[in-house]
Amino acid sequence: MAASLPGLRTQDESATNALDRSQPPTPDGTGRPVNFQVIAPGLYRSSYPLVSHFETLTDLELKTIVTLVPQPLSCEYRNFISSNGIVHHHIPILANKDPEVYSSDDTVNKVVKLMLDPTNYPMLIHCNKGKHRSGTICAAFRKVTGWTLEACIEEYERYAKPKDRDLDKVFIERYDASVLKPLAFQRGYIGGAYGMGMTSTASTKSSVYTTNTVETVFTNDDYPPTSNDYQERAKKESDAFLNSTRLWSHK
Repeated sequence: MAASLPGLRTQDESATNALDRSQPPTPDGTGRPVNFQVIAPGLYRSSYPLVSHFETLTDLELKTIVTLVPQPLSCEYRNFISSNGIVHHHIPILANKDPEVYSSDDTVNKVVKLMLDPTNYPMLIHCNKGKHRSGTICAAFRKVTGWTLEACIEEYERYAKPKDRDLDKVFIERYDASVLKPLAFQRGYIGGAYGMGMTSTASTKSSVYTTNTVETVFTNDDYPPTSNDYQERAKKESDAFLNSTRLWSHK
């Protein structure tokens, strides 16, 4: 797919970001940001958090938030972040709407490096709608942690419905995961709760990360999933948060 668009190149990000007019969706009444999803234990993605989501997000006890859209934060959002002691990173990612305009790997890697540091967890990454920019960054993280391109694209499409972007998929294919793979391996992100548990293209995976479950089914008996103390603790914290948000939504 990437070969069909050989003219891809980065452009001045500040000028391009100024043209970004997308807005977060209307709250859906669940108390969570629209398209809130669990990437893996302690790591989350969503649309832009609004005032109506702050009470529920407080239960998550977030340590880090990464905002992927260029607009300045609202006063209410800044207050939520500061009052909860959250470290905020504002790293705009360009929307993939023009084949000649996309974010550099260096910019993408700034976000992925944060995602590969468990001391940042619990951590939320978000764009406006929680679909395209969040989806492509999540796919970059998946590639770094050993997922196949096919699996990365499948997950992107699942959460980008009903309108995925071909240029997002070009972006995902183009992204060079080899730069951060050694770091991912060193920190235990290859396999276990963050990986596919596969050693060859003959293996397959069925993985579901949603607001209700963090579950991976491994189909290669030669490569059982691994875990560590942090991942076990993070999963317990994630389960507790998800249960609390379900109870809150029924109040």
